[in-house]
Amino acid sequence: MIAKSRLPLIVALPTFLVLVLSSCSSEKPGKATPAPTQSGDSSASKSTAPGDVFGDLKACDLLEPTTSAKGFDPPVVETYESDNGCASRKQGFGSVSIYLVPEAGIDQLSAGQGTKVPTKVGEREAVEIPGDAGKQACTVAIAVTPTSRMTASTSLNKGTNEEACALSRELATSAEPKLPRGN
Repeated sequence: MIAKSRLPLIVALPTFLVLVLSSCSSEKPGKATPAPTQSGDSSASKSTAPGDVFGDLKACDLLEPTTSAKGFDPPVVETYESDNGCASRKQGFGSVSIYLVPEAGIDQLSAGQGTKVPTKVGEREAVEIPGDAGKQACTVAIAVTPTSRMTASTSLNKGTNEEACALSRELATSAEPKLPRGN
């Protein structure tokens, strides 16, 4: 009786496979065209959408020159503070990161466990936050526009907040000339 109930399945399976396989092709005739965007402007891209002052600038491009010269591991993309972040670490020393944050200025930055200290990096308004993530940590944030910022953060395995701030200031100072000029 079991063999009798499998017979339709055994007969139907090859027919089904022939239909499925014959409808598949590794090539499609015709010309490939991109799907239209919602705005109808095919030249617009996500990275240059209105409100993203950073355009195609990548955080790793800002972090790598300073960290590779100091013996840090190659930087890796990170998305903790924004979709455009990058971090690197140095065994036995600590870690650093840079984030480009298009949706929040330095006023919206939380001081964490530290205190915001107004400063300047180049000609730009900035804040330094010693101890933002506890001892041996510091963030320097640069205003790009009133509603966007770049942050450079350091967390040391051992040392002081001032030592962490010195490295965060170095990262921020190195990156600042490459940042877009906000309105």
